[in-house]
Amino acid sequence: MTRALMTLAVLALIVAAVPAGAAWRVVGDKTVPLGGHPEGVAYDQAGGVLYASNFGAAFKPTLADGKGFISKLNLAGGVLDKKFLPAPGTKLNKPKGVWVAGGRLWTTDIDSVWCFDLASKKGRRALLPSARFANDVTVSGGKLYVSDSLAGLIYLVEPADFLAAPPKVRVMLSPPGFMPNGLYPDGKGGIIIAAKSDMGKMGGLFKAGAMGQMSEIRGGLGRLDGVALLPDGAILYSDWSQGGLFILEPGKEPRKLAGGFKGPADFALAPKDKGFLVVVPDLVTGDLRLITLAP
Repeated sequence: MTRALMTLAVLALIVAAVPAGAAWRVVGDKTVPLGGHPEGVAYDQAGGVLYASNFGAAFKPTLADGKGFISKLNLAGGVLDKKFLPAPGTKLNKPKGVWVAGGRLWTTDIDSVWCFDLASKKGRRALLPSARFANDVTVSGGKLYVSDSLAGLIYLVEPADFLAAPPKVRVMLSPPGFMPNGLYPDGKGGIIIAAKSDMGKMGGLFKAGAMGQMSEIRGGLGRLDGVALLPDGAILYSDWSQGGLFILEPGKEPRKLAGGFKGPADFALAPKDKGFLVVVPDLVTGDLRLITLAP
């Protein structure tokens, strides 16, 4: 499930450049074959690069085979280092969501979450109690949030940067029938959640705070995966049930921006000109879609 770390200065410039009530549109769409089964992509603003998680050859999301890896890519989808992480002597199985901030990279792996230092490649693994399918990960308000789609949980991990010592891990949300997937900061210290389903209904978008309070933004959307919040309040999300990338703009109905996906997963968001580059991995085909949005 799907991410960009942008400075407040960059966000302010983009907000100022977007006309009030403007509708986001696709002005570029390119497919880049990556291979394997990429699940999550994150944008590293400091390095100007992307990091993509990959299952490897086996499309088995819970197989502990030690074949997973994180690739380092340029913004055109070109591979700079296919197996950038983990470092020799460390194994990843099926890494999924990825988040990058402050020289650290976080990724989930079945029953745990990892924190890596991008410079040294040193990593620390934190087990998640009762985890069955640790999926996406994000940092908001200095806290690390992790979703588990099968167990129906969202974990709160503190401190977010736990490279130096084991963190405190607790279950923050566990409503019955809830299948959380993509996570993204809401800009107020909480998170936006993309759910695959909710109490037996189609999945939707939610928001939650660190104290566990949760409210629905929009339900009945589909089988959601990745999610991101644009600076004007619009929400991007990927949906497996309709094979596409969608946008929910304030006061409007959901709208498809791009289709033709087999498995649109956790995407990255990077500023580009007056808009954004959205890098969507297709978990099934092994491709990356580079979609450029403009207001």
